[in-house]
Amino acid sequence: MPLVDGGSRITNYIVEKRESTRKAYSTVTTNCQKCSFKVPNLSEGCEYYFRVLAENEYGIGEPAETTEPVKASEAPSPPESLNIMDVTRNSVSLAWPKPEHDGGSKITGYVIEAQRKGTNQWAHITTVKTLDCVVKNLTENEEYTFQVMAVNSAGRSAPRESRPVIIKEQTMLPEFDLRAIYQKTVIAKAGDNIKIEIPVLGRPRPTVTWKKEDQILKQTQRVNYENTATATILTINECIRSDSGQYPLSAKNIVGEVSEVITVQVHDIPGPPTGPIKFEEISCDFLTFSWEPPLNDGGVPISNYVVEMRQTDSTTWTELATTVIRTTFKAIRLTTGVEYQFRVKAQNRYGVGPAITSESVVANYPFKVPGPPGTPQVIAVTKETMTISWNEPVTDGGSPILGYHIERKERNSIVWQTVSKMLVSGNIFKSSGLTDGIAYEFRVIAENLAGKSKPSKPSEPVFALDPIDPPGKPIPLNITRHAVTLKWTKPEYNGGFKITGYTVEKRDLPNGRWLKANFKSSENNAVLTIKEACREDVGTYLVKLTNSAGEATETLNIVVLDKPGPPTGPVKVDEVTADSITISWEPPKYDGGSSINNYIVERRDTSTTTWHIVSATVARTTIKACRLKTGCEYQFRIAAENRYGKSTYLTSESIIAQYPFKVPGPPGTPFDSMIVVWERPASDGGSEILGYVLEKRDKEGIRWTRCNKRLISELRYRVTGLIENHDYEYRVSAENAAGLSEPSPPSAYYKACDPIYKPGPPNNPKVTDVTRSSVFLSWGKPIYDGGSEIQGYIVEKCDVSDGEWSICTPPTGIKNVHMEVEKLVEKHEYKFRICAVNKAGVGEHADVPGSVIVEEKMEAPDLDLDMELRKIVNVRAGGSLRLFVPIRGRPTPEVKWGKVDGDIREAAIIDTTSSFTSLVLDNVNRFDSGKYTLTLENSSGTKSAFVSVRVLDTPSAPVNLKIREITKDSVSLSWEPPLLDGGAKIKNFIIEKREATRKAYAAVVTNCHKTSWKVDQLQEGCYYFFRVSAENEYGIGLPAETSDPIKVAEVPQPPGKITVDDVTRNSVSLSWAKPEHDGGSKIIQYIVEMQAKGSEKWSECARVKTLEAVVTNLTQGEEYLFRVMAVNEKGKSDPRALAVPIVAKDLVIEPDVRPAFHSYSVQVGQDLKVEIPIAGRPKPTVTWLKDGQPLRQTTRVNVSDSTDLTILNLKETSKEDSGTYEITVANVVGQKSASVEIITLDKPDPPVGPVKFDEISAERIEYEFRVSAENIVGVGRTSKVSECYVARDPCDPPGRPEAIIIKRSSITLQWTKPEYDGGSKVTGYIVEKRDLPDGRWMKASFTNIIETQFTVTGLTEDQRYEFRVIAKNAAGAISKPSDSTGPITARDEVELPRISMDPKYK
Repeated sequence: MPLVDGGSRITNYIVEKRESTRKAYSTVTTNCQKCSFKVPNLSEGCEYYFRVLAENEYGIGEPAETTEPVKASEAPSPPESLNIMDVTRNSVSLAWPKPEHDGGSKITGYVIEAQRKGTNQWAHITTVKTLDCVVKNLTENEEYTFQVMAVNSAGRSAPRESRPVIIKEQTMLPEFDLRAIYQKTVIAKAGDNIKIEIPVLGRPRPTVTWKKEDQILKQTQRVNYENTATATILTINECIRSDSGQYPLSAKNIVGEVSEVITVQVHDIPGPPTGPIKFEEISCDFLTFSWEPPLNDGGVPISNYVVEMRQTDSTTWTELATTVIRTTFKAIRLTTGVEYQFRVKAQNRYGVGPAITSESVVANYPFKVPGPPGTPQVIAVTKETMTISWNEPVTDGGSPILGYHIERKERNSIVWQTVSKMLVSGNIFKSSGLTDGIAYEFRVIAENLAGKSKPSKPSEPVFALDPIDPPGKPIPLNITRHAVTLKWTKPEYNGGFKITGYTVEKRDLPNGRWLKANFKSSENNAVLTIKEACREDVGTYLVKLTNSAGEATETLNIVVLDKPGPPTGPVKVDEVTADSITISWEPPKYDGGSSINNYIVERRDTSTTTWHIVSATVARTTIKACRLKTGCEYQFRIAAENRYGKSTYLTSESIIAQYPFKVPGPPGTPFDSMIVVWERPASDGGSEILGYVLEKRDKEGIRWTRCNKRLISELRYRVTGLIENHDYEYRVSAENAAGLSEPSPPSAYYKACDPIYKPGPPNNPKVTDVTRSSVFLSWGKPIYDGGSEIQGYIVEKCDVSDGEWSICTPPTGIKNVHMEVEKLVEKHEYKFRICAVNKAGVGEHADVPGSVIVEEKMEAPDLDLDMELRKIVNVRAGGSLRLFVPIRGRPTPEVKWGKVDGDIREAAIIDTTSSFTSLVLDNVNRFDSGKYTLTLENSSGTKSAFVSVRVLDTPSAPVNLKIREITKDSVSLSWEPPLLDGGAKIKNFIIEKREATRKAYAAVVTNCHKTSWKVDQLQEGCYYFFRVSAENEYGIGLPAETSDPIKVAEVPQPPGKITVDDVTRNSVSLSWAKPEHDGGSKIIQYIVEMQAKGSEKWSECARVKTLEAVVTNLTQGEEYLFRVMAVNEKGKSDPRALAVPIVAKDLVIEPDVRPAFHSYSVQVGQDLKVEIPIAGRPKPTVTWLKDGQPLRQTTRVNVSDSTDLTILNLKETSKEDSGTYEITVANVVGQKSASVEIITLDKPDPPVGPVKFDEISAERIEYEFRVSAENIVGVGRTSKVSECYVARDPCDPPGRPEAIIIKRSSITLQWTKPEYDGGSKVTGYIVEKRDLPDGRWMKASFTNIIETQFTVTGLTEDQRYEFRVIAKNAAGAISKPSDSTGPITARDEVELPRISMDPKYK
């Protein structure tokens, strides 16, 4: 109770509570009459403050409040079990699960107690925070029981006891638990990390050993194994193919030993196929090549090969095939003459391996075009024709010659014309159509599969003239031992021109050749004729004349005018630079009888086959080729040219465009000198010292060498030409007028190197920081390093209280220019100094200004936000967010990162040091946007800041997607914008739809700028899903999707017309038509409602699923209105009402029968069903008559009746079913009749015989024909009518014709008559001819031939023909052609020439 009650009795107490995380109190009760109260309904685990206020009649007093928060919790429940995990001879391993309930407060630990058998006392063992514990120092062979209790802030739980256990060592044979390794095989892909963890059982703990095949596994950083208390772990990092194999492992302890084998299979892409690539077949447009499978298949079968190709003038590879199964491939559609290169890769399921590349290959026939044929010779001439012959080419190029092409030109023309229309197969050709008196030349081109050869050399010009007949046979008139006098007669025909002379030839027997014999054609001159003069005919000729008076000689120089010979080699290289080459050569030895006009110089890069002209007008025998590429190899060729043409080429050796010299080598190491000084001799020997001689000796040498050429007049000398880092000693000799003294004792050895000195003091030493036990120093390098590199720094300290300096660094110093001097005494004052060290020693020290008192500095936390962090930090989605903030504060502040609207993702990496803190979030997304807070706190204060982060991402999903309206072909959607716009303005929305039976969405609209859309053109009755996505400049965001499919449907239209089918005194039968449209959803049912006369209320009277209903329980004589509504899953349609009211009473209607047709036709054998509508109330009776007689009903013929129909069924109708059928209907009101006729259709009966012959004639009959097609359905329409044909026997062909007279323009044929004339006299014959080899048969006779002999005229000489004969008789029949005569050549018949010689000349 309060000490002061305010002068009035306390009426009650008010109890309030407050969560520690909130600031406002809430009332628990306002009418507590006691001084205690139990506060119920607290949240377990939460901390609360409580306060109590007293109230009297004057009001509520001041509260009494708890000083510390009180946690609403209780002692936890005990752990569910306490398990004995392991037992040794002096310890037990225990483990337990967490309690089911922590009492609302965090479990802070677990208390372990033990009880020995025979005692009732529980001994405290330990308290642990984990869920396991090893109890040690137990007595062997004693029995113990253990218990565990959970502890939280409210206290301990009830204990959980274990089973009793006897302390003794357990033994067990080693065992491997391989259940986790399927078939003891581990498969991995190359590059992956393999970790094989195998649980190992056994007591005592076994020793595990791993092997690779038969060798102990050698552990490396990449391949190693580790044995833990319960398992052995083999680790192979970044495995490779060679790691595959058997890995035996064994476990051994005192009980025994076991072993297992683990198989490791490392799969990889295959290696390259085994080369080289072999070309099996090479053609002009395809190549076939093969290879061998890879030696390394990657551990899995090769699935296929990838074949690629490139042209050698390109660097781009083109895929030819990616699914080649075999190790051979045919590359097709290549370009003839192009050089290709191929490469092949093997592929397995892990990918494509490296490639093997082929050699370059040219797509060409394996053979070449043939060489040029021999020079053609004209062997026969007329004024219209010339016959030429030639020799076959020296080489056919590797492929047989298919034939030849013949070209000719007039001697004065430059245009060659092809005169052979097709390939000429032989070596002789006759060219016709020449002009009389014109000289012609011919040349021949050979052709094989590879193409056409170069043309042959042209023939000599020959005039198209009739040939001269040969002179008569020469007759010797006078024969001496040196001469023969011959006589002959003139030619019979001179060819149309006067004979101008004769040429006499002679031949030495038996094997000589014909030579010209008539050099002297008159008494006053001699003629030498050289046919087809060539370069070999050039030279000096001697003419010698001899008679009885003596002899005379004369020399004659003959020059054959021709193209020059090649320049005289070899090609000389006069100068070579990096971009030019100068070459020279000698003139040709043979100039062709004309001076050399110029030279043509060409070059080519040896990596190509193309020659480029350097100059075509070189006048001298030297040229400088410029603009060459440095380092490229070139070849040159030179041709000489005169007025008759260009010579063959002289080709040089390959030359590289580069300087003939190289860059110089590096100079020697520069070194200056040593200065040597000495003193004067103690005695000058009585004569003035003239000078000194200084000598040196290398420590590595044995000879003294003189340093000076002239006497040294001073007592010092600079010795040069020394080798760096060599040691030298020196000695000096003095010289006066008497001579040279003995040398002085040698000096010590001095090393030839730059002089070094101790360094200067370090620059700018200062204190950068102070703590309670250390000082941070920094300094700069000395300005002067003494000529040697600074090796380190020595730092010294001095406690001002004792004044002694001590080294803080190692004796050799430290490399850094900063240092933390540690282990200082707090509150003491210190001085510091720093020295630099080089090869020469320790340099001068530099003092740190002032003294430093060692004590902790207190500094409030602070941070430096970069200007970029003060703005909004924009990060693209998928990128990394890195917030780096420098911090300071003494002591080092505690750093807390947070997020205003949520928690930071667990993936965030927060790094904090004494000088900075950083937050790194990889792969950020839109949900990482927001304000990130940073709070620094230490004993000196608190500092906070925030960073706004905006993740530039696609928007989140729109919210509140709703279906506003559904019609039979459209759905209206509405939604709200996304909560997260992704850091950019929403540009538009994308609406998509998907039929429920499909998996893929289709876009409806991609540019919607509203938050609603009507999706139309939907399939009525289909189910659809819809989704909406927002789009900003960074892309399309997450979609908002309808959870359930939406059926595109609406309420149906009202039913169709309602018909009253029947009315009785207490019921009405109604029927109606389906609605014109069901609204896109199936009609579930129909609702029938009625309204009695005088009532305004419609009442439901029936629910049916069919299109008819019977409404019963009506009042007789009462009027009723009816209406019907269709119902689908979307609702009820509008009602369809009956037009007039119905009175409930019985109806009486006169019977009626009205057939739809008066006659019915049916084919015999077919079924017939005749339906006749009837009417009448009450229902009339139906009677059928056939031809006036009652219809006899059988199983084949029967009648069935319904309410409004009578049906006649005739099965398999017959002729007897034809007739008139009468139908009569009758009831109490009356009767009515109607009739129908049934006609059966069948094939007609056969005509009535017998057949009578009215007239018989012996004349032949002419016939016409037509054709009809037939299938299983029937016979089709006929074709057009043929021409008229007379029925008569054919005539046999005549006998084979024979040629009895053959001339060059006509052939006379003879044949025999046909064996059978077809019954009519043969009236004539037709002769046909055909040009061989490819002509067609043509008429050769244009009049009727009566006889069996005929002369065919108008033939071409030397042309081959064949003939045949056709007979015709008086009946107009034409026979088949006779057999052919066979080939006949049109030429005059000639005889072999004969010679008759006088016997005296034989």
